[in-house]
Amino acid sequence: MAFNSLEYALLLAATAILFFGLGYRGRLLVLVAASVVFYGAFSVPLLGLIFLSALVDFTAALKIARTEDAPTRRRWLLFSLATNLGLLGYFKYANFFLDSAGTLLGRDFADLRLDIVLPAGISFYTFQTMSYTIDVYRRQIQPTASLLRFFLFVSFFPQLIAGPIERAGHLLVQFDHAATRRFRVDNLVSGLQMIGWGMFKKVVIADHCAAISDRVFSAPHAYDGWSALIAAYAFTLQIYCDFSAYSEIARGSARIFGVDLMVNFDRPYLSRNISEFWRRWHISLSEWFRDYVYIPLGGNRGSRGRALANLTITMLLSGLWHGAAWAFVVWGLYHGLLLLVHSLARPHLARLAALPRFGRVMGPLAWFCTLHLVIAGWVLFRAHTLADAGRMFAAIGDLDARALAPAHLGFLALFFGFVGMQALDRRHTLLARIHGDPSLSLVFYAAVILACILLGKEGGGDFIYFQF
Repeated sequence: MAFNSLEYALLLAATAILFFGLGYRGRLLVLVAASVVFYGAFSVPLLGLIFLSALVDFTAALKIARTEDAPTRRRWLLFSLATNLGLLGYFKYANFFLDSAGTLLGRDFADLRLDIVLPAGISFYTFQTMSYTIDVYRRQIQPTASLLRFFLFVSFFPQLIAGPIERAGHLLVQFDHAATRRFRVDNLVSGLQMIGWGMFKKVVIADHCAAISDRVFSAPHAYDGWSALIAAYAFTLQIYCDFSAYSEIARGSARIFGVDLMVNFDRPYLSRNISEFWRRWHISLSEWFRDYVYIPLGGNRGSRGRALANLTITMLLSGLWHGAAWAFVVWGLYHGLLLLVHSLARPHLARLAALPRFGRVMGPLAWFCTLHLVIAGWVLFRAHTLADAGRMFAAIGDLDARALAPAHLGFLALFFGFVGMQALDRRHTLLARIHGDPSLSLVFYAAVILACILLGKEGGGDFIYFQF
């Protein structure tokens, strides 16, 4: 069930009506039922995996909290990690590892390939449940004794398929508050505003950019350099508007019930270095890898070499999390390399920025370079194969000024206009000002809805991160 569908609108409306007409336990049951219906629209049998993951972590966390014996605590933690990573490894990576082993050994394992359907959202809900058990093991939170509350934490339908990846310490207590509070009009209004703005980014911007990028990335050998460059810009805009739209709609849906999900994007294309980009892009995943991979590996403690190795391993795993293909692994390593170079160059860049001659240009230059390093990474991310990514880069490197068409210039103007509007919004809080004026907000969102109706593509595509 896609967010950009009538079915989802009806589910959200029916759930809200039932929710506010019931008491505490009834409200929790309504949200769980809505979550089951929502995921069941993708696959009823695969609901069993969510139940299994939830039951394992619910049990493991209680067992960990009820004993002081260190080996016992570790065994239950390992049981949780093995179960969740085992599910993720089997359903998402089994054929990838099989194909990779065949290539390495020079053998054909086609007969051994598994007929597996990738469960929607498995990368998200397994990470969310694991974080709960790890936090209990670290004594950062107390486990809940209610399986109903915990299953809702795992399966809460607005963020079940593509995040944000929430922490139990932030979300569980909010369910208790939401289940006891009265209906608030301001939550409904702000929730609908988030949903409306998210839908605009998805159906008006992302889906139209997808039409450009999909055409070129599907056959990069058939297009010239300008078409390849525009496709790279188009995908850069598409993936941001698509994924941030999902997060916006998820936050808006949750807000209606009085639940505040974390902000997952903070204008990442305004970043002036790659470290800042990762603090602004897919924030919930970046923080997850920081807290549960990078810091346990040692973080920036110890020697510089050890810290850089920890960073590289973390980014490699982040790339692999995104998909079972070598292109994603290379994309993760590419960003790891960028972070490594930035870490080494940071003192020298700071000295340059302090010089009067360079101070004024360093900011814009750093932004421009960071943006285009990110765009190069998106080519690796989007290409079907590394060979296709090579063809895209080769075409872009062979630009012919005579082939530049007005349509190319028009899209470039739209792209940088979008980034410019984000810069203005950050400086002048434009959207917040619109929300602060009821009349202006009404006109603005009427225009947003009209744009969605008139410009939305019929049968718009799925959200990109549904595949992860």
